[in-house]
Amino acid sequence: MNFPRGAGQQFQPTKFEERGTAVAFTTPALSQARIRQDSREQLELTVSAFSGVKGNYVIRWKDVPDIFSLTMHDRALQDAIHSGNSCLPPDVRRATLETAKTGLAGPEAQRMAEEALSDDEDEKLLTSFFLFKAAIEKMSGGRMDLRVSDLTTEAGRDKIKSGLGDIAQRLHTSSNELYRRLENWGGLIAQLGIPGMPRDCRLRRLISGISNLASMLELWADTDKSEASDLARVVARVARFTEEFARDQAVLVGRPVEHAERVLANWDKAEANIRKDIERLWWTVDGWEFIILLWHDAERQDRDTQRSAVTEIYRILPMIPEKEAANRPNLQAMQESTKMQVRALEGWNSGALDIEMVHRVETIKRRHL
Repeated sequence: MNFPRGAGQQFQPTKFEERGTAVAFTTPALSQARIRQDSREQLELTVSAFSGVKGNYVIRWKDVPDIFSLTMHDRALQDAIHSGNSCLPPDVRRATLETAKTGLAGPEAQRMAEEALSDDEDEKLLTSFFLFKAAIEKMSGGRMDLRVSDLTTEAGRDKIKSGLGDIAQRLHTSSNELYRRLENWGGLIAQLGIPGMPRDCRLRRLISGISNLASMLELWADTDKSEASDLARVVARVARFTEEFARDQAVLVGRPVEHAERVLANWDKAEANIRKDIERLWWTVDGWEFIILLWHDAERQDRDTQRSAVTEIYRILPMIPEKEAANRPNLQAMQESTKMQVRALEGWNSGALDIEMVHRVETIKRRHL
């Protein structure tokens, strides 16, 4: 067994890949621990030091069950992520939902996971429809009679391919290949969508949620007289910074739609760029869904509960790493403001394990935006 290493120093990642992806473990000591790849592309987990010292432990992924007493759900989740051998946020999320769908985290978590996976499929279909429609109309200069159902049947797909004939010839490819490129493009950006869609997809909802959280915590801090108000203001500033960064990244992901013909004519290179941009957006918002849900739950509770929630949110706050936002103003000041040390799942003023917070965290992990 490989014992944890690296405790004793403040963890300040410089890149998203070094920061890693938050994992929805239900085991309290692993709350929002992060998975990443080491220099040999092997998975490892970074965990806030659970002995009370400053810093983080780094644990080989395969050793996690030997060090922690995991719930059945967490063992299954650890296995699912290990099988996929990916620490990308959408891949970790998919493994999390598929694990919850087994019922190991309870019937409510099972139902929510099934709904989330169904919503993902709906968003993929809707995004693909609007992407096909926008791209084809830009390339053909006219309107195409296209329905959502056309993407779900063989006859409908054949109709679309037939309509792509002239465009495909101009791009020196086949209708089947052009359809495949559009389909892959839609799959890449499915949970962001494209501008002009009648409803926001998941990533856009999450960006709006980060903005709303900042507003709520700013108001709360103005009415709170404890030290937690300072933590709330830091969280709000980081949320504003993250929202702005994410919106800029979303624009980058959506911009290629305006140049559909050039993108599809040079698809191999364009696909790599789109994939890189959408992955960067996923990294940007990773960890914020849990934070938003944690605060929404605390809003209905008393002041001490809200202060405990703010303290826990501050502890797991996902800062944009330095090299990802090197040209952004105020980054260094925000990094300095997040160096105050708080310990996991403790009462905001007692230093004792907050059992109620542990239960709330477990419950919140069964929900989604």
